[in-house]
Amino acid sequence: MNRRLFLWGLSNGATVLALAGAFWIGLSIGMVAKSVHWAVAALGTVLQVGGGVGLIWAAARLRRRSGFQRSELGRLEGVAHAQKRRIVSQMRWTTAGHTVLSALAVWICVRVRAEHLIWPSIGAVVSLHFAPLGKLFHVRSYYATAIAGTIACGAGFAVSGTPNGVALLGVGMATVMWISAAHILINADGIADRACAEPWAV
Repeated sequence: MNRRLFLWGLSNGATVLALAGAFWIGLSIGMVAKSVHWAVAALGTVLQVGGGVGLIWAAARLRRRSGFQRSELGRLEGVAHAQKRRIVSQMRWTTAGHTVLSALAVWICVRVRAEHLIWPSIGAVVSLHFAPLGKLFHVRSYYATAIAGTIACGAGFAVSGTPNGVALLGVGMATVMWISAAHILINADGIADRACAEPWAV
């Protein structure tokens, strides 16, 4: 695997995690906004925007540092091209599976009149989909993201019937997503060195 390309892709993964964390924080704010003082909701929004923007900025710095440009993807040849084609194909299948399972989880929850379980179910699917991504991209920390997110959603199922259950789930998931993003950004070079030294399927 080309190290420049790997770091570029790693920055994209960190960006997705940053956005995911901001989404879950936003969900938490939305769930409690009417029942808490406006200052609490405002503080949550500041955290949401500040944390998300800060991580995205750090990911952009990593992307620039990689020296790889998106336009280079179309010029890859040989083994690099075969690796890219396999990754794109596997990503499509993973995304499709993620979408179908999320939709199925929502349908089942509505069908059995357990709407309070919708968000932890979606969160579990989101968390578990990091496991195949960890294997595909040779990023071991994605396995930790999958495990930690699943644990957070397990707790989310337990408190889903309480008034602030979804808000607590959102905070838990945001924490997992943002810690994962920060870990990747801080340890990008070590992750790249290890991953690029491993054999990649084509």
